[in-house]
Amino acid sequence: CNRVTVFKDGKKVANHAACEIDLGMLVRQMIGRSSATLYSRERAAAPAAAQAPAAALEVRDFSRAGVVEHVSFEVRRGEIFGIGGLVGAGRTELARMVFGLDPKDSGTLLLGGKDITPSSPEDAIGKGIGYLTEDRKGDGLVLGRPVSENISLARFAKDRSLFMNLARERAETTGISGQLDIKTPSIAQLVVNLSGGNQQKVVLAKWLARNCEVLIFDEPTRGIDVGAKYEIYLLMNELVAAGKSIIMISSELPEVLGMADRILVMHDGRVTGEIADVPQATQDQVMELAHA
Repeated sequence: CNRVTVFKDGKKVANHAACEIDLGMLVRQMIGRSSATLYSRERAAAPAAAQAPAAALEVRDFSRAGVVEHVSFEVRRGEIFGIGGLVGAGRTELARMVFGLDPKDSGTLLLGGKDITPSSPEDAIGKGIGYLTEDRKGDGLVLGRPVSENISLARFAKDRSLFMNLARERAETTGISGQLDIKTPSIAQLVVNLSGGNQQKVVLAKWLARNCEVLIFDEPTRGIDVGAKYEIYLLMNELVAAGKSIIMISSELPEVLGMADRILVMHDGRVTGEIADVPQATQDQVMELAHA
């Protein structure tokens, strides 16, 4: 561009010649926060090995020939566990196997020491696991249905009642829509009419309504604007502060370095390394492992 106009909340904030503005200034004018601190979060000091909290989730020996090679890791309570790597590294395929979506040759999932290996997504949801998919429109939403119905979808996987309580559904979905500040005229609005960022919030609301203990976020901020990204980062911080465990798959290196407590790096379906001291890590380190 030659010139840039910045809008915020329906109002023009500023005009700039493109040569006179950098990314940090642009982001600051859009959301009131610079790009340098967009991803940052306060991490608790890493506990000593003897004091480390027990793993909430243990992924053991997940494998499928030609796709994923014997991947194992642990995720603690109150932790964002990042999985990095290039597109095609097997990260999404691993997540789909963990959630019971795709077949596997081997693999055991433990939650609190108990074997909860899901036989299907419905089984995974019933056992407290949520999966925010990479393709929100294709896999995460029913675009032609209202916000309220989309938020309620995951809860129905466990609710065996023959009849819906519409009053309760409206109350619950209205409350969580307000909590996430989903910008919609009403919860009766069709999801297809929302912006990408608000569609992603609806997917998040679905799993919050289900109150999952473990959440898998696959590219949680892909295709949404910087303001919506920041809101999702804040929500992720709130979730781990409440003791939830998050597995975050991201191709954006600043994002995974800024948000994760630990990072597992994959290449060609196998684990090539784990970064425990994330605040001291660099994008070059991640890329070296991603190409190993």
